[in-house]
Amino acid sequence: LENPWMLDYARQVNAHRSNVDIRYAPPGVDTELFNPLPTRPTLANPYILFVGRLDDPRKNPVLLLNAFQRLPASLKHVHLVTAGAGNPPPSYWAQVKAMGLQDRVRHVQRPETADLVKLYQQAMVFALSSDEEGLGVVILEAMACGVPVVATQCGGPDGIITEGEDGFLVPLDCPDAMAERLAVLCSDRDMNARMGRQARKTIEARYADDLAGQAFVDVWDRLLQKARQH
Repeated sequence: LENPWMLDYARQVNAHRSNVDIRYAPPGVDTELFNPLPTRPTLANPYILFVGRLDDPRKNPVLLLNAFQRLPASLKHVHLVTAGAGNPPPSYWAQVKAMGLQDRVRHVQRPETADLVKLYQQAMVFALSSDEEGLGVVILEAMACGVPVVATQCGGPDGIITEGEDGFLVPLDCPDAMAERLAVLCSDRDMNARMGRQARKTIEARYADDLAGQAFVDVWDRLLQKARQH
């Protein structure tokens, strides 16, 4: 199962069964492709990154913009960069204009893989504003690139991020909380670097392709063994 919410639900509905093997086993990430730069150039052109389909309302782009607008005046040089397969809807750009953020917000449409990796590697912080996520592969990719994450407690992130160590979790639809955490990571270079290093370690220890795949191999081996016994 991909996240703690799904794991808890599966355990509840199968509580009366004694022979069901239920485990948290999210997919992994290619840690050779998604890897950190020796030094992230976060000071030259600092930006907060979001990757996902902004035409999907479950990604809650309104929260993302509201949090970004709330950054303190000392961080007005920080930009918001979004990237993904879907174009943001007209209502998104209308809100950007209404907030006076036209010069600080840009979108990268369907980036090539190499360009996407660069966007991750050079980001100051990765932000995920979703209302729900089965997992959040983009979180794994960002963390693999050594970038700390601020994400909503929407399912998938809850099982990935360790609060205050490799990122921050914030309540759903709470722009003040998201803005506060983004501001801390944009302001405190030492904390940002430390949490970015820990984010990479988290991925290497738990979500690298070979490690994540082992859980599935173990289950398949056990099923094959049972089949042979019968």
